[in-house]
Amino acid sequence: MAYGLKQVYGENVHCFFTEPVQAPCMLLGVMTGLHDAIAVQDIGLSGKTTADGLAVGRPSKLVGNICGNLLDGLFTVSDERMDRLVIDLYEKENIFIEPSAAAGFPGYWLVQQNEEYLKRFDDESLKNATHIAWATGGGMVPQGEKEKYLTSNF
Repeated sequence: MAYGLKQVYGENVHCFFTEPVQAPCMLLGVMTGLHDAIAVQDIGLSGKTTADGLAVGRPSKLVGNICGNLLDGLFTVSDERMDRLVIDLYEKENIFIEPSAAAGFPGYWLVQQNEEYLKRFDDESLKNATHIAWATGGGMVPQGEKEKYLTSNF
């Protein structure tokens, strides 16, 4: 998605990758420049997460090389926060997604808190900005698993 959006909109789109705290493989690969030559387990992380769609321990060399320079940032989100966001979205909008699909939701808030990043834009640009969280997943989750996600106690 990031590659395609950058091809179409160029510098008018700003892309962020988000990953679970225990499985931030792209962040690790891009930030170290080692791409597929490093895994989250190499730095003591488990790679285990409720966000099974993002439970990747070693990044793709191809994706890292292509997308790494296109990204405006990378961030992590805890399993607890993703789980809470699944419930919040369902309660407020009656939309069910799985935890990995909720991972990008904190991005809007995080970007708005980053004064250094916001200095790149004038007020008009910020006023006309559209924020998109790419939230796929949830339609094929078995009913029993869906109920577990929606009844978790926090």
